[in-house]
Amino acid sequence: MMCNINNLKLAQRGAYLSIFTYIILAVLKYYFGVEYDSAAVRADALNNMTDIFASLAVLIGLKISIRPPDDNHPYGHLKSENIASLVVSFIIIFVGLQVLMENVPAVFSPAEQAPNPVVIYVSIFSGLVMLAVFFINRKLAEKTKSTSLKSASMDNFSDSMISLGTAAGLILTQLGLPIADVIIASILGLLIMYTGLKILKDAVFALSDGYNDADLIEHKEDVLEVNGVLDVKSIKGRYHGSSIFLDVTIIVDPDISITDAHMICDRVEEHMHDKGIMSLYVHPEPKLHE
Repeated sequence: MMCNINNLKLAQRGAYLSIFTYIILAVLKYYFGVEYDSAAVRADALNNMTDIFASLAVLIGLKISIRPPDDNHPYGHLKSENIASLVVSFIIIFVGLQVLMENVPAVFSPAEQAPNPVVIYVSIFSGLVMLAVFFINRKLAEKTKSTSLKSASMDNFSDSMISLGTAAGLILTQLGLPIADVIIASILGLLIMYTGLKILKDAVFALSDGYNDADLIEHKEDVLEVNGVLDVKSIKGRYHGSSIFLDVTIIVDPDISITDAHMICDRVEEHMHDKGIMSLYVHPEPKLHE
């Protein structure tokens, strides 16, 4: 448990890094987007602003996950991360809708003059910075086995690609296609809404105690790596914020003692804790003679 708490604390550094970077880039891009009249760069700035909220939800969830369980919260306060994500999803969807409402009409009456070329360099710089943040957070996620930080790192990568894609589109405006600016902004609006809907779907799935089948298969394979486990009869999982809780029934040799069976269970728990599972209940059953 102490190892898991230390991992959660370490994972918070990645969330702080994302928040700090998104704030700087959002302010930078919004300033240049307004100053040099680029709808695409302004939309990219709003995209980063929504990412601030998403990163805050990850940070809040990681902080709450450290709190110990109590009588009213037997599994700790871990569901709070999913609730925070639910609220954030609505904010992101609203921002994406605002971007669409502002830019879609402009597609039919585009500006005749292309934005200043400086916004291209701003977008390239932003894309490269977010790519660096992605690599840092991915390494942290692998080290801490934090699922929420892993998801955040993928968001960092998508933001990097969005900024570089924005730069590529802005190059088209310099080649005589000024309409590309508002088209890119509209596409970014759709991407922002898609991000919000994905977060909404994941939050509702977790709050309803849903669990990914592919993850269960991976957990089963991990349990089978433990010496003494002959088979896994059943395995059930629950997401509580960024943490995972498993109920596992293992099959053991019927001729071993109860003490040996419990030692195997202890090995399973230790092995799965090393795999990033916060809480695990293991029940042994003897293999039936054929």
